[in-house]
Amino acid sequence: MLEDVLNELRRVYGSLTQRLVESLATPPRRLYIRVNTLRTTVEEVLEEMEKEGVRARKDEEVDEAVYVELEGPFKLPGDIDKAFIVDEKTAASVMMGSNLYRPGVLKADSIRRGELVKVVSKHGFYVGVVEAAMSSSELFRVNKGLIGVNITSVYRAPKINELSVYRKGLIYPQGLPAMVTTLFLNPREGDLVADLNASPGGKTGHVVQYTKGKSRIIAFDRNTPKIEVLKTNLEKLGLNINVLAIPYDSRYAHLDFNLNEKVNKVLIDPPCSNLGVRPKLTFDKTLTDILNNANYQKQFLKTAYSILKKGGIAVYSTCTLTLRENEEVVSYAVKELGFESVEADSRFSRLDKVYFEDIVGYRFHPLNSDMPGYFIALLKKP
Repeated sequence: MLEDVLNELRRVYGSLTQRLVESLATPPRRLYIRVNTLRTTVEEVLEEMEKEGVRARKDEEVDEAVYVELEGPFKLPGDIDKAFIVDEKTAASVMMGSNLYRPGVLKADSIRRGELVKVVSKHGFYVGVVEAAMSSSELFRVNKGLIGVNITSVYRAPKINELSVYRKGLIYPQGLPAMVTTLFLNPREGDLVADLNASPGGKTGHVVQYTKGKSRIIAFDRNTPKIEVLKTNLEKLGLNINVLAIPYDSRYAHLDFNLNEKVNKVLIDPPCSNLGVRPKLTFDKTLTDILNNANYQKQFLKTAYSILKKGGIAVYSTCTLTLRENEEVVSYAVKELGFESVEADSRFSRLDKVYFEDIVGYRFHPLNSDMPGYFIALLKKP
């Protein structure tokens, strides 16, 4: 029930919960990109993007981060009758200016190729207008491909994947909180690092970049398709140096691999309720989802404790907002598993340090820094 989820958010935000929900329905103004500093420099990327008509800026605090600003919101035309009905993820993408692709389309009116069609989420949010690239009769005979070219949308962002710097593997679209997570982990040259939830490879690649390819990384994810995505992304960026990618449920890595007390650093970015993702057009999670996620997340922490050396560090991060999936999970790691909660380098002004029972954590809040909702905690094996 929605009210149960809102009650979980009220435990964190209290009387500000309604404002929070409203802010989540809009994207952050900044769209972040990580510069691949093993191949280029921030200045070279900014210059090349400028030549292609895209104005990007350096982030104030993260050296390898640049961003472009979203334009909008824009008013959409009200005289278009025909519609594509799409899932929430696709709606959010079209809302920010992306083209429409087949996998996200759920239903369609009778549509001709070249016709202007509005794009509407399954919950009724009107997010943009596309020019149909195929008719509705063609649409349901395929399972992939371009369905509509974005003509106008609520917001507009540069199409990063069409830029030369993207095609050449010089940049990787990645949220600022995810970059900060790797900086908190602070991997060193020579470290053995385990990424327990590695696909699509953003944090794994950042570790390679941060250590100049001189760390060793074991990258787990639960099935072969996810690992193939990770491999493709790392190879394109040239950040597959010393990375062993394994399709495997890492909750059992301490049982099936010879890793116990051998790993220096562990990344844990487990599945969560995604309540901090923006734009969030509807809340479709339940309290049961949140509770199930929390129990699932704890299992990765058990593995992390087993495989870490004494003095080793784990970083735990999620893109959600509830205490149950964040502070309470980390508190469990301290009380039940024996971890120590440690403070991080908190020079980042957009982060809020939070205390809960016997732990310290760090939150990016949508309300006070125009960021996605995101949580990070550092844990040490004594």
